Amino acid sequence: MTAMPVLGRYGDTHVAPAVLFDVDDPSAIPPQGSIDVQFRVPVSLSAMLDGMAQADLRPELNAWGHGYSALVSRLLTNVQETGGYAITHGDTAMPARLELAAVIETAVPGFDQHRWHCHVYVGPTATTLHDGERRPTARAALARKMSSLAYPFYKREVEALAARELLVEWGEPRPGAEREIVDPPWHEHVGANDRGICDGPWGRLGDVVLPDEIHLRSCAEAEVQIQRDRAAGYTSEPDWRAVRAEAWTWPAGGVTGRAQR
Repeated sequence: MTAMPVLGRYGDTHVAPAVLFDVDDPSAIPPQGSIDVQFRVPVSLSAMLDGMAQADLRPELNAWGHGYSALVSRLLTNVQETGGYAITHGDTAMPARLELAAVIETAVPGFDQHRWHCHVYVGPTATTLHDGERRPTARAALARKMSSLAYPFYKREVEALAARELLVEWGEPRPGAEREIVDPPWHEHVGANDRGICDGPWGRLGDVVLPDEIHLRSCAEAEVQIQRDRAAGYTSEPDWRAVRAEAWTWPAGGVTGRAQR
């Protein structure tokens, strides 16, 4: 399948997004067809926050919560700047002002422990910047940009926030593995490394995008390949960090759509 042409100069999408709906209004709801972009935190961090909640460490949890809320506000700006495109003529994506809203949740159905994540809801239509017309949001381009640009930004911000507020250190528990909290060794408390898929407060409204999916898959594949290479007696290993960085630029065809558990 030919990739969708994405037009516009760098910076054209650097505008303030519009508000999709008021998340503080109990009667408000995202419109049907909204795209649910789920940004999840590493499982070791969720496990640590779950342990802190059980220990009733309220000041520390409050500090983390305030910091994460501010992070999500910055994330909305990043989503607009990296994924702000709408479909214009045929299959061409042009710079547009997205309609966005975000909700933070600490639990995913089916998991006993916390699974911190945020839902960034993207409206089904956006306003093109060159003519002010409302047109369909460029969903395929959005999914690719969320994987290749927005998620690396979010991941760096989450790690920095946890290091600053919770005084943790991040690293690879095993060669090639996804980065987790290694000091204190909360990675040892991670059972199933499944971050889960959440329906959100209003259930499924449309497509679900998991920006970390390609990255997590590439980490799992790298870890298995390193183990195989070592078992076979190979002494040199490829730079799996570079491989994973390139993976973020791959087509995200498997990331969008009605994701299944």
